[in-house]
Amino acid sequence: MLFKRVIIITLCMVLPYYASLRIKWKQILDLMPEDTDSSDTKLRFTSYQSETQHQNHEHEGRQTALDLKTQSEEFDVNTHNRDGNKIPKRKNVIILSQGRGGSSFLGGIFNCNPQVMYWFEPLFSVGKMLNVNLFLEKEPSNYKDICVQLIDSFFKCEFSNLTKATLSELSTSGFRIHSNALTSGDLCPDKPKSTRCASFNTTLLSKACNSYKHTVIKILSPRLPNNTIQSLRHLFSQQNRYDVRFINLVRDPRAVVHSWVESNWIKNHSDQEFRGNVHKICDPIENNIRYVLVSSPPWLKNRFKVIRYEDLVANTVNVARELYRYAGIDWSINVDKWISDHQRGVSSAWVDKNPYSLFKNASFAMNKWKRQASKEMITVVEDVCGGLMNIMGYSKWNKDDR
Repeated sequence: MLFKRVIIITLCMVLPYYASLRIKWKQILDLMPEDTDSSDTKLRFTSYQSETQHQNHEHEGRQTALDLKTQSEEFDVNTHNRDGNKIPKRKNVIILSQGRGGSSFLGGIFNCNPQVMYWFEPLFSVGKMLNVNLFLEKEPSNYKDICVQLIDSFFKCEFSNLTKATLSELSTSGFRIHSNALTSGDLCPDKPKSTRCASFNTTLLSKACNSYKHTVIKILSPRLPNNTIQSLRHLFSQQNRYDVRFINLVRDPRAVVHSWVESNWIKNHSDQEFRGNVHKICDPIENNIRYVLVSSPPWLKNRFKVIRYEDLVANTVNVARELYRYAGIDWSINVDKWISDHQRGVSSAWVDKNPYSLFKNASFAMNKWKRQASKEMITVVEDVCGGLMNIMGYSKWNKDDR
């Protein structure tokens, strides 16, 4: 009898918690534009922003309702010059996504803005400098400190604390070509006459950085220190110097895993390590989203937004404009042109032959895995990534999806 009472009491305590979690995510799933077709997915535009209230210690951590605010109204991100006039703080953005999750496409939407200094995968240079593959190997003890210091330098436009080795690695990185800011102006004075650009030094980088109003950084989740957004908390405490927001881009894990297999990043479902590799892809994303949803950390208030890749490619202009409003960055006609150029008349056959291209065919990008992935692979991914799929509103596959 005593055992039954314990079970009943435990259920009474736990069930309301999970019910509230489901209710909150149901609110998110209802945030869909009216002008899009939602027949093939549960969710057309997912957005979550951590909302908390100023509370005393005995009520610390209490959650309030989800809200679709696009900019923070709770703190002043401006400073004053000598005349007492407000000077807008630098608005910075971190794009976080799993590999093959569409982050290069989203990054391109910011890279084309002439007011944005864009960094494509700078943490790759840190891993290369430390000679470590973070997907396969244990993270070095100094990795987190180097990453946080590097990102802080980007946001402050102050590079004097970076080592010569770090500057050299960033300067010679093959990813540099993906940034307009790093391949133009003073950083590449001979362009387009020459493909060679200037080597980075602290003075040159600071000058270039300060010529832009904003900084946007793209990071793949396996390169996030300790695989958690909590490792970057220090950056979000710098309100007196700059503002920073997270955009967490999530793609259907079945599409991601299928792309990893096609790209020979991992072996297919017949490999004994396949299930473990799928866990490495999905678990960090789910854990980070659940951390923000359940804990509602005050330091992420109005600074964390989740979107789905499928919604981005299907409704690019509207989603991009929402992200610009959220980030506090002015829209540019260059963005309209970039989106138009990268979605106009692209055949599915061409996209299939160029998997790393930023030119997108929305229907093909969303549904390729349904036609090509094996039933066995899909079953494993749905089993391992079921929690993430449930949170993000992805329906399980059935044979009619072919």
